[in-house]
Amino acid sequence: MFDFIYTFSFILSFCYLFVMISLFRKRITSFYVMLFASIMIINFGYMQMADADTLKMAIYANQTVNLGYCFTPFFFLMCVADLCGKKIDMRIQTILIIYSGILFFFVSTIGITDLYYKSVYLVENHGIYLLKKEHGPLHFINPLYLFGTLIGGYFIVFQSFFNRRKVSYKNSLLLMVFMTLMVACYLIEKLSSLNIPLIPFGFNLAETGVFILLTRISMYDVASISSDVLIETSISGIICFDGKGRFLGADTDVFEWFPDAAGLKIDSNIESYISENSSDFLCQILKWIKGEERRNSVILQKKEQFFRISHSERKETKFKRIHCFFITDDTEQQKYTKLVESYNENLEKDVYNKTKKIHTIQNDIIIGMASIVENRDNSTGGHIQRTSDVVNIFVEHLKQENENYDHSFWQNIVKAAPLHDFGKIAVPDVILNKPGKFTDEEYEVMKGHAGKGAVIVEQILQNSDDAGFKQVAANVAHFHHEKWNGEGYPEKISGEDIPYEARVMALADVFDALVSKRVYKEKFSFEKAFGIIEESSGTHFDPELCSQFLKCRKELEELYSSYSD
Repeated sequence: MFDFIYTFSFILSFCYLFVMISLFRKRITSFYVMLFASIMIINFGYMQMADADTLKMAIYANQTVNLGYCFTPFFFLMCVADLCGKKIDMRIQTILIIYSGILFFFVSTIGITDLYYKSVYLVENHGIYLLKKEHGPLHFINPLYLFGTLIGGYFIVFQSFFNRRKVSYKNSLLLMVFMTLMVACYLIEKLSSLNIPLIPFGFNLAETGVFILLTRISMYDVASISSDVLIETSISGIICFDGKGRFLGADTDVFEWFPDAAGLKIDSNIESYISENSSDFLCQILKWIKGEERRNSVILQKKEQFFRISHSERKETKFKRIHCFFITDDTEQQKYTKLVESYNENLEKDVYNKTKKIHTIQNDIIIGMASIVENRDNSTGGHIQRTSDVVNIFVEHLKQENENYDHSFWQNIVKAAPLHDFGKIAVPDVILNKPGKFTDEEYEVMKGHAGKGAVIVEQILQNSDDAGFKQVAANVAHFHHEKWNGEGYPEKISGEDIPYEARVMALADVFDALVSKRVYKEKFSFEKAFGIIEESSGTHFDPELCSQFLKCRKELEELYSSYSD
């Protein structure tokens, strides 16, 4: 029975050592490896002793047990200190390791001197042999060493229990429980008459406790969780909580930047620390934990400093989540960003003002050129200004009725209106200023102004960066004499094949010709002019646009009434 238990204990300790090195190699010191290895050696020695049938074999097995036994308390104490976030002074470590070496020396003198063991002999117990020892005068150094390290361990654990900033109180309680069980195993073996070696089981319990705590403490080890991230980034601070908002740990920079976070205790819930005087930092973290904040990062300002808070959620298991918050001093970056924004804003203003000035100059030049062209035509004085005003009124009305075009399109129509007769510059004066009716040949020459106007407009605006205006202006010049029924000129296109802007210009152009005095006719009354416009709906003009134009009658009459003869 006992040989099976010893074999199982050896296999268990070997598995613990293998799994620990595999899973926690980045988060443990060499003391954990030595502790688990020494316990494995102890179990191996007891497994050997279970098979020993001679005194000599039992003594060799006992030496194997002592090889691990003499150093295990020291390694255990170092692991307890590490689990509790404590550092043992190097001088104390040196004294303890020397003491362990001296103890091993004396236990190795079995059969040579009676200072540690006076005598040893084999006894049979439940089918296996046990080595019974009669203690010598120096045997007291063993329990003194064992209980000394245990008392040191208890002291460290009690300290960590009341310093919850660094260690979970649950971990501290678990550690005390396993240490107490280990002591109980030692006392039962020494004080009872059961002749059952319980000390190896006590060490196995300690090993199990350390393994469980390593598994738990990996969640609280903020430095280990973030080590890879900190290497690859410039993150200056980190603070972590579990899925229920319980504080897991943070580094010192976080407490320096946000002093109200310094009151957080390990395993305490962040909500219990939130008050009216709490900083935006803790409130922002709570929003993330509750799922109320969807952004991955935010900028918080504290006086003249700016901090970027980034959130990362880790899913450790199906039921366990960890919220990590990375804090970076973003002050310089924010200053740079504001400087760039200010520069861009000023630059945009300068570009806008200069562009506006260029467009104004461009428009003035175009209007000036259009006026020069008009001055060659003695029969149409003021036609450019009037048609431009008519188009402006008409477009303001169309914008309310037609949502298919954007604001820039309507603006371009108004700007292009003065260019509709630009092609007349290519018409000879003798034809352009003829007071009477044109002959058929003269009329053909006059009709050519539409096509030539489009070519001239395109040439003038070829370097313009406003492609929309260039196209609208060319269309207005080219197609404003086209008719809805296809009987216009110069291309004889019809219906919606005529560009929309040209259909608008056609109404304004004809209306001004009707209500204005020319060398070959008197001006028509508004009644007659609007009547002609209405009669021409569907033949000369787009029926829909014609209907909309007639709705502008009041504004157009007021406009022309304001002009002097």
